[in-house]
Formats: sequence, C-alpha cells, structure tokens
Amino acid sequence: MSLHDDTIDTVTPVNALLSAKYRRSFAYLTVRDRLPITVTKVIDCLVRDKEKIVKTLGEYTREELKKIIGSFSELKNELLTDKPFKAITSDGPDVSSWNAYYMKENEREGSEPRWFHTSWLYAECYMYRRIHEAFELSISMKTFDPFHKQKKEAFFSSLASVIILGDHVWQQCQMGNLPQLAMKEELLRLIKVALWGNQHDLSRPSGYELPEESNLFEHIDQLHECILIDDSECIWSILTAAVKGNSVIDIVNDNAGYEIFTDLCLADVLCTFSLADKVRFHVKAMPWFISDATKYDFYWVLQMMAELSHKSSSLPALATRWEEYLQSGRWMVEAEDFWTLPHSYNKMKATDNNLYNKLSEATLVIFKGDLNYRKLVGETNWLATESFANALQGFHPAPLVTLRTLKADLICGLQPGQAEMIAAKSRDWMISGNYAVIQFDG
Repeated sequence: MSLHDDTIDTVTPVNALLSAKYRRSFAYLTVRDRLPITVTKVIDCLVRDKEKIVKTLGEYTREELKKIIGSFSELKNELLTDKPFKAITSDGPDVSSWNAYYMKENEREGSEPRWFHTSWLYAECYMYRRIHEAFELSISMKTFDPFHKQKKEAFFSSLASVIILGDHVWQQCQMGNLPQLAMKEELLRLIKVALWGNQHDLSRPSGYELPEESNLFEHIDQLHECILIDDSECIWSILTAAVKGNSVIDIVNDNAGYEIFTDLCLADVLCTFSLADKVRFHVKAMPWFISDATKYDFYWVLQMMAELSHKSSSLPALATRWEEYLQSGRWMVEAEDFWTLPHSYNKMKATDNNLYNKLSEATLVIFKGDLNYRKLVGETNWLATESFANALQGFHPAPLVTLRTLKADLICGLQPGQAEMIAAKSRDWMISGNYAVIQFDG
C-alpha cells in the first residue's frame, strides 16, 4: 500500500473544502511537492548562511541552529509521511488560538488532522506556523525571517518597475487634484498596477520573472483581457460617495517587495486625490508564505527607497512623504495575529471581534492576493458561477474588494460558460497567476 492510498483519485467535489485528499487537485500537488520544497529551502538557507548568522547573532547561535535545522528535517518527514499534526508549544500570543483550532478540527474531522486529509488552508498555514515555532523556541533567533533574503533579492530584481512607477506617482503628487475624469482614469490605472503586483509571489511554483517590457503601464493595459471580473467602477463609486474628512481605507496586504510598493503607491494616490483621509495597512505578524509582508518588510522598502537617490530622485522624495504620512497617523501599519491564523474570514467576528469592528469603520477594505481570497470564500470549491456575496458566507464588515491573481483552483462570480471558455484556452488558468479578478461586495 503506497503512502497516499487513502487519498481519493478525483477532482475536488463541488462545495467541498479544498484538501490534499483529492489527488487531482492543486492542493494535493502543493502538499506533496511544494511544501516539502519550501522546508528544504529553509534548511539549505540556514546551512549555507550558518557562519554569517553566527557572526551576527553570536557563537551561542551555532548550537541553536543545529537544533532548528533538526526540527525542520523532522517537520519535512512528518509532511512526507502524512503524520498527525501536533499542538504548537512555543509562547507566541497566538498559540492558544492555534491550539483551540487544532482541537476544533480534531473534533470536526473525527481524528487528528493530517497533512493529506485536513483542509489545504489549515495544512499550509500550519506548516508556516511550525517554521516560525522553531525560531520562537530559540533564544537568539526568535524573530529570524528565513525568507528575508529571497524577498530582498526579489525587490531588487524588480527595481526597473519600481523606478517607473515611483516617478509616475511622484509626478501625480506634484499635480494634486485633477479633473474628475482624469482622476478616475488615474485611480483605476493604479488599482490595476496593484492588482498585477500580486503576481510577484515567491511561493508560486516557479517564482516570478518580470516581463521585459520597459513600459509598465503599456504592459498593464495589455493584460486587460486577463481580468475575468472587473468591478473597478464600483471602487470609484464608493470612494467618491464617501463622507469627506471621515474616509478610512484598509488594505490587507499580501506580498512584500514590489507588490507592497504598488500598494503604497495606490494609497498615496488615494490620499493625493482626497479619496482617503486615513489608510491602514494590515501586514503579517510573522514571516508567512515565503513572501508575505511583515512590518519589517514594510519599513525596509521605505529604507531602500531613501537610499536609492543614485537611481531615482522620486523614490527618496516619496519615502520622505510616506514617512510623514506615518508620523502624522494618516497612514498606519498594523499586524494583527488573525491574519496568520488558519480561520476563513466568516469566522472573524466570532474569533476577533475587535478586528471585525475595526474593519467595519472603513469606507472600503481592499484584500490583496490569493491567500486572502481563499480565506474570504472559505476555502470552498464553489461553482464558478456562485455569487461572490454568497461565497463570503456573511463576512460583510464594510464594502470590500479583492485584487487577486489566480494561483489556486477556486473561483466564484463568473458568468455562465466563462470558466469553460477560459479553460479551453489555458488548462492551468486557475493556478498560473496569469488571470486576475477585481471583485467587489457592497
């Protein structure tokens, strides 16, 4: 009997939770292939950079590194052999929430959750929480980010696009308010830049190579056909109808580097055009899904911009401007634990009522990326034509929009026949990151 004989050789049934137990699903491929590779890369990175880490953190770290690397080898083995999950044993503020979730899943599934049998969302989140736990249990490496080097390299590889976009946004800042139509065009363009910024995701199977096009905006225009649902007009309507002086925009961020830079540019344009009085950025409280943005990654981008005066005069000027927004409280960066728990968002009210109430103050909540989308629609294999409002299962704190490039095999809100038409053109359309949605719920 082979290891995965108790998985089912089928696609994910309609309305079922995504799970690696369905062998013809992307969840199965992810748990079987992609997650072990992620753990292996973390081990490789620690082995390769061991001397540098010891030099920075002190000789005591040498022993701790051995222990941490050992725990990752163990984690990889548990994953490959479909072992039951364990409770989290470190002392992070989220540990009781994680262990309560573990007990609840144990009850729901009728046995201990396992990699190839629980929901894909839980399995994937659990792996990243276990990676962080290994560092949390140490003394000298508690806040170590094993993915920072990759995030840093990715930012510099997209520098040409950063400069083009930075120059463009700085120009807008100098012009201030535009005529209504020009303002609308500019905002919708920046929304699409932020949307496609979501392709820059290091947890994609092959990472992401930037297009060779030197004109970023021409490239974005060419991708118009690849946006399967475009509710950007709704965003304009909601922002222009908001009460001036009281407009709060929440951006639930996804990836660090280029993507978060596009989010910052969008936020600046919202402020410049007086469409937002306050912007709150929600980043991750710990290193997450390889390239997700933490507070450190957020401020690191500003620091890099300030140091790039030899490449661009706009980037240091924007960095100063954005620092002023942060100092004045017009912009805020927050890292609530909820974003790195395995809950879908329809559980937010019951699990973190304070956060739900905070989002309820917003004129608009912008959710970035694929993981946020999976949590919004409850990691459920809806019919492609199911309405987005229904798929949210009661999660309606405020008007919200999701800017997502497709990297998981779930979607809702499509027109009848649309999914079949795209599938005929591209077999991997749901997971390639080449298609996108701007989906609104009022």
